[in-house]
Amino acid sequence: MKQTIAIFLLIAVLLLTACTPGGRSDYETALSFVNQPISALKEQIGEPKSVSYASSCLGDGEDGELYYEGFTVYTYRDTDGTENVYDVMKTAD
Repeated sequence: MKQTIAIFLLIAVLLLTACTPGGRSDYETALSFVNQPISALKEQIGEPKSVSYASSCLGDGEDGELYYEGFTVYTYRDTDGTENVYDVMKTAD
């Protein structure tokens, strides 16, 4: 019986860590994409639940807020269409 429980727990752990690259959460994965194109991040964790853009004070482009479960990804979209992640912050539950 103990062996069956141990095997079940091992399988559960393997399934949980296989869901994200390197066993990282989506939040941790997003953090690794700071200063990288948003398209690369979306390939790893998918599309956000919602997005919001506004004129930027950083330049002529737009600031983006991409809302995921438990965190927000902040981007800068330049006038040429390139968009990069510049910050990731957890949101309150």
